[in-house]
Amino acid sequence: MKDVPIDKKISPRSKAVIILIGLFFIGIVLGIVFAQIGIGEAKEVLQELGIRLSGLQERQFTNIYTLFIVVLVLDLVLLVGLLWIYIDMYRKTKSSFMMGLTLFISVLLVRGLLTLFMLHALFTRYLRAFPVIRELLGDSGFGTFSFFISIFEIIAVSILLYLTME
Repeated sequence: MKDVPIDKKISPRSKAVIILIGLFFIGIVLGIVFAQIGIGEAKEVLQELGIRLSGLQERQFTNIYTLFIVVLVLDLVLLVGLLWIYIDMYRKTKSSFMMGLTLFISVLLVRGLLTLFMLHALFTRYLRAFPVIRELLGDSGFGTFSFFISIFEIIAVSILLYLTME
C-alpha cells in the first residue's frame, strides 16, 4: 500500500475561490439574519401607524428590504475579508503601500457600516412619513441607483480579493 501525502497544499487560485465562496455564504446568511431583525422593527412601525399590508404587499416589502440588506452585508463581509488579508500582509512586509490599502479598505468598511445602519433608520422614517400604501410600495425609498452601486462594489471587491489571494 502506497502512502499518500496528506499535506498537499491547495493552489492559490483554489484557496481564493474557496474563501470567496465562504465569504459570500457568510454574507448572505448574515444579511438574511439582519434583514429579519429589521423587518420585525419595520412591521412594528407599520402597526403603530395602523397600516395593514396585504399578503402581496408584505412579500414585496420583505423581499425589497431583504435584498438591500443582504447586498450591503455581503459587501461588508467581503471588505472585512480583504481588510484581514491586507492587515496580515502589512504585518509581514511593513510596506507603506499595504498600509495605504488597509486604510483605503477601512474607509470603505466604515462607509458600508454607516450605510447599513442609516438605511434601516431612513427606511423606518420613510414609513412614518408616507403612511399611504400606494406611495410606500410604489417607491420603496431605497434608490435603485444606490443598489446598483453596491452590486458593482461587490463585484470589484470580489475581483480585488481574488487577485490579492492569488
